[in-house]
Amino acid sequence: MSMLLACIAALGMSMAGPARAMTPEQEKAVATGLDALYRCDYEGAEGLFARGISEHPGDPVYSLGYAAALWWRMENDLAGPDSPQEHAFYKAVGLAIDDAKRERRSGRKAEGYLYLGAARGLKARREASQHRWVAAYVDGRRSYRDERKAIELDPGLYDAYLGLGAYDYYVATLSRLVRVLTFTSGGNKAKGLSELRLAAEHGQYSRTAAKLLLVGIYWTLEKNPREAWNILQELRGGLPESPLIDSMRLIGLYHLHDAAGLKIEAAAMLAKAESGKPFYRRIDRAGALYFLGLAEQLSGGYTRALEHYEAALRDIPEGHPLRGLVELFVGESLDLLGRRDDAVAAYRRALKEPPLWGVPRYARHLISHPYAKSLDPLPPRSVDLGGTSSLEASGSL
Repeated sequence: MSMLLACIAALGMSMAGPARAMTPEQEKAVATGLDALYRCDYEGAEGLFARGISEHPGDPVYSLGYAAALWWRMENDLAGPDSPQEHAFYKAVGLAIDDAKRERRSGRKAEGYLYLGAARGLKARREASQHRWVAAYVDGRRSYRDERKAIELDPGLYDAYLGLGAYDYYVATLSRLVRVLTFTSGGNKAKGLSELRLAAEHGQYSRTAAKLLLVGIYWTLEKNPREAWNILQELRGGLPESPLIDSMRLIGLYHLHDAAGLKIEAAAMLAKAESGKPFYRRIDRAGALYFLGLAEQLSGGYTRALEHYEAALRDIPEGHPLRGLVELFVGESLDLLGRRDDAVAAYRRALKEPPLWGVPRYARHLISHPYAKSLDPLPPRSVDLGGTSSLEASGSL
């Protein structure tokens, strides 16, 4: 159920209409703002769209862009429920929804539905990430209908295919029981992939978001990490200095079981973070360090892996959810070194951190079942601990 709701809400990642529906000023603002987001320049993106709201009150292009920028930072920072970031986001997305409704009433119905679907999709995405399932389902379903209506009114609105493709693909992966319980019908994997490719190839502003979503699908459900890597290679060309793309590439190398390549690229990301490259933060340095640790763990260098994990923990603030994930890795390396008591202590520390993905479940499992080299280092998706990892669930890694 969580997979469905999270991916219905991917509608919100397509945050703008086609160029022909915008003024040159709007086009430039959206293109510049999205580029800033994908480079993790949160302040730049938020400032640009905030100025647009001030100078053009009521324009959904700017209010939606601002809401998307706040959502992007909030999710990548793993901001918790009832946090100041969440409150600011809900206020911003409420304004975007109101502006989109006015746009629809003004006669620009196709664009109005597109903006409305995108705003509701962002809202549903946040609700899903916080396990507010009913609210996420309601907003996600409304988002899907809005985007479908936009396409009916103007088939050239290719950006809308991002959310439609996500919905159609993921609904098709649900069990019959879940569909009945959530009153969900339809779904077609082939259709969903086709729609996502339309957005990736022809969307005006949804191309990068569609490609990132396709990467996740190829990793987890299509079991085609090579195709995911091909897309990441394309993305690297347009975003050579992006902590997001660097992190996604590290995940991609993990899926390819390329420990040597993972070590090389993690070291390169670490060098960027340590040299003061713009938009590489301390948390990105930590990410590079724990991927270096993973590379060592995968190649049998368990003592060196521990050193990298411990260095990463020094960079991750107290109370940050990523601490639990790294403590899990610490425990695994200790288990592989035969230090069982120390490993159990690390798993117990992981349980004390804010929950992240399947970390608590995997930590509890490993407390009673020592980690073995044949196991996946990352928390499995499935309840029985037999599924694939969910590391790709966040671009912040």
